[in-house]
Amino acid sequence: MFRASETEPQMSLFDNPSDMMCKRAAKKYEDPKAWQNQFYRMVTSEIDESLFQPLFKEGRMGAPNASIRRLVAMSVLKEGFGCSDEELMEKCDYDLLTRRALGLLKMEDACPSLDTYYLFRRRICDYADETGENLMERCFERLTAFQASKFKIQGKAVRMDSKLIGSNIAWYPRYELIHKTFLQEMPHYMGLLNPSLRKRVQPWLEEDAKQTVYRSNAEKIQARLSELGGVIYRVLVRVKAQDGLLKRVFEEQYEVEHGVVTPRDRKSISADSVQNPNDPDAEYRRKGDQQVKGYSVNVTETTDEEGKPSLVTAVQVSGATASDSGFFEEAVAKSESVTGGSVEKVYSDGAYQSAENRSLPCDGVFTGMQNRASRFRIEEEAEGGAKVTDTETGVIYEAVRTGGGSLRIPNPDGGSSRWRYFPPGQQESMLFRQHLDNLPQSERNKRNNVEATIFQLCFHSRNNKTRYRGQRKHELWALARCMWINLRRIVICEGKTPPKLSGNTFSGVLAALSRLLDCVGFFFSALEIRFQLRTIRPVWITCSQKGVF
Repeated sequence: MFRASETEPQMSLFDNPSDMMCKRAAKKYEDPKAWQNQFYRMVTSEIDESLFQPLFKEGRMGAPNASIRRLVAMSVLKEGFGCSDEELMEKCDYDLLTRRALGLLKMEDACPSLDTYYLFRRRICDYADETGENLMERCFERLTAFQASKFKIQGKAVRMDSKLIGSNIAWYPRYELIHKTFLQEMPHYMGLLNPSLRKRVQPWLEEDAKQTVYRSNAEKIQARLSELGGVIYRVLVRVKAQDGLLKRVFEEQYEVEHGVVTPRDRKSISADSVQNPNDPDAEYRRKGDQQVKGYSVNVTETTDEEGKPSLVTAVQVSGATASDSGFFEEAVAKSESVTGGSVEKVYSDGAYQSAENRSLPCDGVFTGMQNRASRFRIEEEAEGGAKVTDTETGVIYEAVRTGGGSLRIPNPDGGSSRWRYFPPGQQESMLFRQHLDNLPQSERNKRNNVEATIFQLCFHSRNNKTRYRGQRKHELWALARCMWINLRRIVICEGKTPPKLSGNTFSGVLAALSRLLDCVGFFFSALEIRFQLRTIRPVWITCSQKGVF
């Protein structure tokens, strides 16, 4: 049953934790511009809980839900601090600043349980799979719209960049990938097999594919690939599989001709094929020296508004093979929806440049263009004429425009063709490249600061890999991370120190207690009980390191 939570909890005279603090600590705790109070005011209390109502049963059936505001805010804090779920729950229970950020103002206030937190996130992912609508994204857009309105951010100029991020999956050799998928999916099919086929399948279920790959040469592995493909084919035919992960992997890795199954050539396998059965959405991409099995995250933020924070206004997550130019139009539309104004300039690198993106109403300021620059330069003249300059020889040609709009000049390279033609599409690309070359360096440099946002996005990732698997979970990660980035920038804009990116406040308490024990031991040394204290202290430290306290 859906139930909205209170935005302004009532406090009694004896419930406020600041009453038990010294004056200096209480002042910091109550400071309205401190990060915990900014977080509660700009994030927790502004979360629109009604967006998540479809996740719960209608009417008065079932127990009422936990506070959705706190559940969403917990996701933001988790990604903000870069901690595990267990560390998050510890902070929510014992860290006063974290509790303040969540609106847990009274000592007896309980935060949602870990199981409730897991269930809420799973419901968001399941709903997105069923409907195609990510409720966390809608929450991000409304929250950012409120923040942009609060600071009167117009969003006329934005910049964007993308980042390849790896999924939390192992990199399997080809044979091990197919075998792992086979093991994972066969429990769904075993009851549908006849005894003879079940007997044929059983040895493959008992095989350790990792050891097989380790102990076999290339020829043996190729033979095993063919044998395993034949078994999978017969299973799929027997159960009349129309879809499923096993069928997908089989079609990506094998080809069937006249009932004979053969492994596909490795070069013919698409980069968007299954890379690991534990994350079928992950895709492979090589970009320079970087190799990733995962996703591409595109981030768009406002810029060029003095005295105002640059807010992330759009977050897009797609498979790693997605082109940057494909993010452009949607990112602009999302940013305009958040700020409520029109985007006039977009600063990005050359990967976002395309004929479709150049035709949009906004002015795309690209730092370059992909593909090699032409040796020719075009200068348009009045009445549709044009001059073409060969930059290698310095020769200038009076170009003739054909009926189809192409420009024609004598072929400077000779050969069988008398003329060199420049079609309309090529002309447009050449002129746009020349336009970019003439842009002032200061205008080009405006894109560079988005690199800092990309760095902040991936601050807690290890080797460019997240903790998660699946596109939906990566969407939740990216959205929560960007909500945290926006909050940090708001706090900095207000002239206050932002929260630390990592660290555990409770660990600091344990360290302080440890130092206190040292002082007590020194004080009582005259009473000859130092030995007892020195015995107790290592036990305390050991317990704290193991997570007992």
